[in-house]
Amino acid sequence: MLRKMFDNNIVMPAGSAVKDFKGVLVLNETGALIYEQLKAGKSVEETAQALTEAYDVTPEKALADVQKTVADLQEAGVAE
Repeated sequence: MLRKMFDNNIVMPAGSAVKDFKGVLVLNETGALIYEQLKAGKSVEETAQALTEAYDVTPEKALADVQKTVADLQEAGVAE
């Protein structure tokens, strides 16, 4: 679950993942865009494309950023 608090994008797990989660995950604007795209059912490739449209970034860099962010979100228990 993504919540905007002041200038921060806070992600917290839902369901059974809550009991194992320790702390808060703060995302920058890029991370929040990636999170929202994935939660909307977009693929990694579609999310990378959205990143290239929103920011001045190459497709290769966008894909690498999305893959890294997905791994970080999975490790934190807030994404599958």
